[in-house]
Amino acid sequence: MYPPLTTVRAKMDATGIGYAGIEGVWWLPARQPFVWPQALQSHLADIGAALFHFLDGVWTVLKNKSDPELAAQLRHKVPARLLACCHLDPVLSVRPDFQLVPTSDPARPWRPVLTEIEIAPSAQGFAHAMQVGYGLPTDLADCFATFLAGRTLFFVGTAQWSEFLFEQLAFCRALAERGATAFVLYDRSLQALTAEIAQGKRWVPPLFGVPTRPASWNLDLPARLRRQGLEAFWREEWPEQVGSAVLFRFGYLENFSSAQLAQLAAWQAHGATFLNPLAYPLDSKVLLAALQRPSVRDQIPAAKRALLDDAIPATHLLTPALVPQLQQEQAAWLVKYAGFDGGGAAWGGRSVEIGLEQSAEAWRDRLARALELPWPVVAQRLTPSARLTTEAVRPDGTVATYAGSSRLRTFFLRTAGGETLSCGAHVTLSPGLRVAEGTESVQGPVAFLPAGGEALLPA
Repeated sequence: MYPPLTTVRAKMDATGIGYAGIEGVWWLPARQPFVWPQALQSHLADIGAALFHFLDGVWTVLKNKSDPELAAQLRHKVPARLLACCHLDPVLSVRPDFQLVPTSDPARPWRPVLTEIEIAPSAQGFAHAMQVGYGLPTDLADCFATFLAGRTLFFVGTAQWSEFLFEQLAFCRALAERGATAFVLYDRSLQALTAEIAQGKRWVPPLFGVPTRPASWNLDLPARLRRQGLEAFWREEWPEQVGSAVLFRFGYLENFSSAQLAQLAAWQAHGATFLNPLAYPLDSKVLLAALQRPSVRDQIPAAKRALLDDAIPATHLLTPALVPQLQQEQAAWLVKYAGFDGGGAAWGGRSVEIGLEQSAEAWRDRLARALELPWPVVAQRLTPSARLTTEAVRPDGTVATYAGSSRLRTFFLRTAGGETLSCGAHVTLSPGLRVAEGTESVQGPVAFLPAGGEALLPA
């Protein structure tokens, strides 16, 4: 039913994906897709629509200045230079991280619980590559190509996250294959980025998901671009204007200089559209805490509120007043950076501290230190994700059975007509409670099919 494993990997590699010095696939590929009921995809799209409504509601409250306490929470410990970045335009795309809570409903075997909205996500390229490799419908690239409707897309990235450069270029090529135009535009020239990599300033393991340098590690950035045929999708200099282009800022506001933020704002003022607006509240996990505010809840229809309450765990800005509850209910909570830490530790589970894993004394110490940090921290109710078991391909080509904590990710895209699309769904399994894609994690795409629909998958 599924393509041979060698074919799957070869097709994924051929898209041009890579991560830092690794060419092609860098995770352990699942032997076959995760096949789940189509009703789950519809449920995810409903969550996405509710999430966009929630974000719109937060923007309405901020614009009306009707909840000063919410505004103060969202400003808490935000760098002063970023406070002017508050362009409250509609959010058009997000890619949440979902935990999978088992249910007794075979039509929806998992209750997706999003622990992060993720406003500047990676994974476009390798999520598409997985769909190509396993012979699934390429809904991610197809939906984005349709969404662009003739407009150019720019990935506007920062060198701090340049490990993901190849998968973004690969996605640009995928869009080109569908008649769309897309380019990658970073805050460094190719020459400068190549020099920084060669000097050991970037792409030095341990990296996110790559604890040690693999045997095959290629830092010759220009040569790899030529060999993969990706040069055409790299743009060297920031243009004066980009017209009606669609912009995706790959990086958080703190990663861009003030001059670069001013340029992004100027592009927007002259007709460009951001998938993820220049708004500092989007870059903070404190945003999830806004769901508890009556002012925001009043903006959301009851049915969508119920979806959000089911899909978003209780999240609070960490304050001294909250500490007694966190100590009393230690096993039920985790804390993590909300954003603006300057080193990217707020993302990818890098700063997570789980109460269940600590002694009472260590937990008390961690809470005390978190309150003293110069950036915001959130407390979130712990939602362990289901442990799944699947077969995956080892680096030597053999197949083994792996079990791990799961995470589902899907891209939500809001169309001009207001429809919410859920596309590019994929699952990651990691050994511990902290789940992240990497060389030791299993990944595979999701095939959403009606009951008995496995026969619809291509041979």
